[in-house]
Amino acid sequence: MLVLGGCAIAPRVPQPDMALPARYAQAPRETALGPAPDLVHWWRSFHDPALDALVQRALAQNLSLKAVGERLAAARALLTTPHDRHLPYASLYTNEEPTPGSTASYFQIGFDAIWQFGLFGRGKSEQRIVDGNANLAVADLDAVHAALVAEVVRSYLDLCAAEQRAELAAAMRRIAQRRAQLTAVRVAQHLDAPAANSGARAAAAEAGAAVTSAEADAAIARQQLAVLLSDAEPDVALPVSGAVPLPPALPPELPPADLLRTRPDVQRAEAAVLHAAGELGIARANLYPRLGLGWTATASAQIAGSELGRMRTIPSLGPIINMPLFDWGLRRAQVSADGHRLKAAVLDYRQTVLAAVGEVEQAYAALRSAQAQAAAAQLSAQAAQQAARAAATRSALGLTDGFASSHAADAALRARMAAGAARAVEGVAWVTLYKALGGASPLAGGARAVEPAKAAR
Repeated sequence: MLVLGGCAIAPRVPQPDMALPARYAQAPRETALGPAPDLVHWWRSFHDPALDALVQRALAQNLSLKAVGERLAAARALLTTPHDRHLPYASLYTNEEPTPGSTASYFQIGFDAIWQFGLFGRGKSEQRIVDGNANLAVADLDAVHAALVAEVVRSYLDLCAAEQRAELAAAMRRIAQRRAQLTAVRVAQHLDAPAANSGARAAAAEAGAAVTSAEADAAIARQQLAVLLSDAEPDVALPVSGAVPLPPALPPELPPADLLRTRPDVQRAEAAVLHAAGELGIARANLYPRLGLGWTATASAQIAGSELGRMRTIPSLGPIINMPLFDWGLRRAQVSADGHRLKAAVLDYRQTVLAAVGEVEQAYAALRSAQAQAAAAQLSAQAAQQAARAAATRSALGLTDGFASSHAADAALRARMAAGAARAVEGVAWVTLYKALGGASPLAGGARAVEPAKAAR
C-alpha cells in the first residue's frame, strides 16, 4: 500500500504568472507609493461622525451580511472533515431477522471498525476542495462587506447632496415668488405687459417643483439607507452634514499587485483555482484502488418463541480493497474534463486580475475628471456669489431695481447648486475608487481558510 500510495499525488495548484505594471497610469503623479491606505476603515477618511455611525450600524444590523457570515461559518465547520474522514472510525448496530418459515428469528449485534486510507492524493485533494469552499465563502463575505459599505457611503452622500439641493431650491423658490410679486406690481402700474405675470408665475412654480424633486431624492436616499441598515422604516431624524463630505486628499497609491489580496473577486477566482485543483485530484485518485483496513465482529442468537439461543460470534479482520476494473472510459473522461476546468479557472483568475487593474485605472480617471469639474464649478459659484453681492449693493444704493438683484441672487444659487452636484459626483467617484481598490473587510488577507502561499505547496 505504501508503494502504491507513492504512485500518484495530488496535482500541483497552478500559480499564474501575472506581469502587472508597477503603478497605475491614470493615478496622479503627485501621489507616490507610500504606506497602504486603510481599506478596512476607508470611510473614516471622510471625517464625518454621522457617516461613521451609519456604517457601523449597517455592519452590525445588515441581514445580508449576517447571512453570508453564517455561510462562512458553515464552510469553516467542514474544514477538518477530509482529515477526519481518513481516520479509523467504529460503529455498533443491532437488528433482528426472521427465518424463512417465520418460526424463529435471529437477533444480531455487530461492531465495525474501518480505516480508509487517503492514498493517491485523495486526502489532499479532498482538503483542497474544502479549503477552496471556505475561501470562496470568505471572498463572498468580503464582497458583501465591501458592497455594503460602499452603498451606505454612496447613499449618505446622495442624502447630503439632496438636502443641500433642497435648501438651495427653497431659497430659489422664495426669490421666484418675490419676483412674481414685483412683476405683478409692474404689470399693475403698466410697466410690463400682462403676459409677464404668466412667465413669473411659471418660474415660481418651476422653483417649487425643484424643491419637491430634491425632497423626494432625500426621501429616496433615506429609504435606501433604511434598507442597508435592515430597518423597517427610514430614520427621518438622521443627521447629515451641511455639504457633501470629501476626503482631504488622494489615498497613497497601492501597487496593482496588492489587488491580489484586497479585491474579493480576485480572491474568489483564486479560491476557484484551488477548488478545481482538488476536483482534478479526486478524479485522478478514482483511477486507482481505494484501500483500507477493517475489523468486524458479529454476534447472533436464534430466538424461538420466548427462548434465546446461544450467542455465536464471528470476527473478521482484513484489508478493504475497492478496485475499478472497466467503466468504458468514464473515469478517464472525468479526469480530462476536470483538467480543462482547472485550466479555465486559471484563465478566469488571470482575466479577473486584469479586469481589476482596469477598473482601478478607470476609477482614477473618473475621479480626476470629477475633481476638475468640481473645482471649475466651485470657481463659477464663487464668481456668481460675488456678482450677487455687487448687485445687492447696487440695489441697496438705489442704482438698480429689485429685478437685477434677484436675477443675480438666483444665478448665484444655481451656480451653488451646480457646484454641489459636481461635488456629489466627486464623492461618488471617491467611493468607486475605494471600492475598486478592494474596500477590504477585516477578514481580507488575514483570516482566510488557506493562505495562497500555503495552497501553492
